[in-house]
Amino acid sequence: MSASTAIGDVTRSLFELLRDEQNPIGSFDVSLQSPADETIDENRPKVNLYLFRIEENPFAKNRDWQAIGSDVLHKPPLSLNLFYVLTPYAREQADGHRVLGEAMRVLYDNAIIEPSRLNGSLEHTAEPLKLDLCSFNLEDLTRVWNAFNIPYRLSVCYQVRIVFIDSATERNIVRVTEKVNQHEEL
Repeated sequence: MSASTAIGDVTRSLFELLRDEQNPIGSFDVSLQSPADETIDENRPKVNLYLFRIEENPFAKNRDWQAIGSDVLHKPPLSLNLFYVLTPYAREQADGHRVLGEAMRVLYDNAIIEPSRLNGSLEHTAEPLKLDLCSFNLEDLTRVWNAFNIPYRLSVCYQVRIVFIDSATERNIVRVTEKVNQHEEL
């Protein structure tokens, strides 16, 4: 079960994963601010992780209402896919490539994130999150950067699925308790 804070909890979990899983040789900072506001630090390279798109998961959206007790149905959770852009920022291009490769390795090694590694309301869920590298072409990535009104930068996109946000909607029901035969026998 996930609260409405699930989107922020996913972002925080990915931030912690990138910050904690890197090796000392590949150390870098992690930023969550908009790429439009990001700057290059002269002393230390960093990667920027930015949530740029959210869409409903088409495969999980048709779940049935869940029975709670004998007289209440609970609306299924909102099922989302989250899309992040991961961008290196470094003074030297080689450092940018190095930190991007290291960040991608961390995300690849943790492509299935178990609930015990998640933050906030996600710690108590039963479902792990799945992390996939998106196959965006240059035109798709250019559109993302054009939305920020800044020149294109080397970046990759990741999809996180499935993030559930529980519904607060319940519906009372009346169960059939006896069968009445209203047909006459001839």
